Amino acid sequence: MIQKEFIRSELRYRYPNLEEHISAPQQTVGRPLLFERGERKFGARIIVCDAAELNQLKSAAQLEPLFLCIGQPDARVLDAFDLCVLPEYEQKSAILNFVQRLFDRLDDWTQSLRQAAETGVEMEELLTRASDMLQNPIALLDERGHVVAQSERVDMDLITSLSGKIAKKDDRIDSGSAQKLGDTSAPSALFARYSTGETRYTLLCAAADRPLYASDEIVFESLSGYLKLMLSQRNIRLGADRAHRENEAVVHLLRELLLQDQPEQATLEQLLQLGWSDADEYAVLAMEPEDGDLRAARADAICDEVERALEGSCAFTASSVIVAVVRTSLLNEEALLEQLRGIAKTQKLKIGICEALDGFSMFPQRLSLAKRALNLAASSGGISAFFDGIEEEIVSGSLAEVPKELICLRSVRAIARFDLQHKTCYLETMEQYVKHHFNAVKTAGALFIHRSTFLYRLERIKTQFGLDLDDENRSILHLIMSIRIAKQLRL
Repeated sequence: MIQKEFIRSELRYRYPNLEEHISAPQQTVGRPLLFERGERKFGARIIVCDAAELNQLKSAAQLEPLFLCIGQPDARVLDAFDLCVLPEYEQKSAILNFVQRLFDRLDDWTQSLRQAAETGVEMEELLTRASDMLQNPIALLDERGHVVAQSERVDMDLITSLSGKIAKKDDRIDSGSAQKLGDTSAPSALFARYSTGETRYTLLCAAADRPLYASDEIVFESLSGYLKLMLSQRNIRLGADRAHRENEAVVHLLRELLLQDQPEQATLEQLLQLGWSDADEYAVLAMEPEDGDLRAARADAICDEVERALEGSCAFTASSVIVAVVRTSLLNEEALLEQLRGIAKTQKLKIGICEALDGFSMFPQRLSLAKRALNLAASSGGISAFFDGIEEEIVSGSLAEVPKELICLRSVRAIARFDLQHKTCYLETMEQYVKHHFNAVKTAGALFIHRSTFLYRLERIKTQFGLDLDDENRSILHLIMSIRIAKQLRL
């Protein structure tokens, strides 16, 4: 069934000065019929008639049909029925055939999309078929605005611009229904939003090559429905073009970790069998291409390059970014950062980092912090760690939802654990050094030790745990908070 509004829109394209009187534009109507004389009730159909035929019709119980009237009817008729007034020179047969072809064309398009979706074609082929029908480019974007699939010949700059405008709209409808961007009578784009799993998607058709009409909305909504089904079946081919497939089983397990706050023992045991011990430390990265192109082939190539460049890493797509889990030691942080700078430059990536933590606990939260760091990467030379903006996070109070273990500096955690295991007092030494404003003499006096003993401890903290307390670039506020967290949690 087709809405009256659609027929009106298509007729106005053919007759720019169309006169219409429609009180229920959203009402659906069936295929067209020629007017039949008498007292027949037409129901919700399209009726082709002339002015004389319509003038003789009584208005009682005749609100459902849409009359396409050739010639100007009486004034009383204009208020009694839903109708469009067509030029007197038109032929009934021509109007009937025109409307019939509209129905046939939409049936053919819908059937073509259904066959494509049901026969398992790839997503980009489905978008290209729809693009050929709509004669305009189509793209599928994730919640961060990355293009994950598109039809052929898409202007990425245009898609990025339209995506930014859609993101600013307050309306967050996820039904998959078609919505218009810009002027409702001549929209700059059609879009639909929906969620599948943990990801929100936006389907976008830009009015780049020709204006968008009512028939386009029907095709677009059909495409939206089939695409949502394909997404729910995870038919995006992510990972299908990977050159290195050794980590497929690991990726499956890491994806499971993203769906729960704490890992199940069975998952940890399977990871251990694959060489990923819960006793090791792992940094979590969130990455995205600078140009926003996150289609399957591009994403797979990035994952392959990351795993090739970083020993002990596993990369995959999830939560609208490329995720990498990297095994790293405490004293190897600077070397890892240097490698990541090289990857960001050569692959034209932005990278956000969550500092390494033991094992796989709080994996979803760690990825969340990496994504927060990713939001700052563009203004930080392409790479940013969550702790780089920690002072602003502390001052703004936005750390309330972050587990304390993820706020505490990794080196401070390691020092606190070492103290517990070896009955040393490096954490207290640090606390007194900060308290006495980094004055070695006063700190040694407060600890009742010789200055040389204090300096020895200071050097051990730097060489064994990688924490330079005299680094002027280090956030004192973050250091104080880390010491307090370590004491509270007895790490």
